[in-house]
Amino acid sequence: NLRYATFQHRLGAYALDCALVLCTCVIGWIIWALVVWGQGQTPGKQILKMRTINFTNGLPASWGHMAVREFLVPLTVLVVSVITYGVAFVAWFVLEIVFYFTKNSRTLRDLWVKTAVVNEA
Repeated sequence: NLRYATFQHRLGAYALDCALVLCTCVIGWIIWALVVWGQGQTPGKQILKMRTINFTNGLPASWGHMAVREFLVPLTVLVVSVITYGVAFVAWFVLEIVFYFTKNSRTLRDLWVKTAVVNEA
């Protein structure tokens, strides 16, 4: 009985994470994120009562899943975007938005890492 997070919920968590990065001078957010990744959350998702789950078994995503999802995938996109002069970033951004509106509201990143974001509120 999972309620998948809507585009608006996920956008809110992302915006909250961005605001927290600024308010905590980056380092506070990083420390907080490293702690809550083990629960399948980011600081923004924790505040908004959302959780990233392992799509194959329904359990909260592991710390490793979250590290890949929240750090390695964006880092890879950044590196490829620098090489392609931003073309890869634009493509990734468009695909992320398009995939938000698919079944279970799973983004391209969710499909790669086999996760989904649920709303626990």
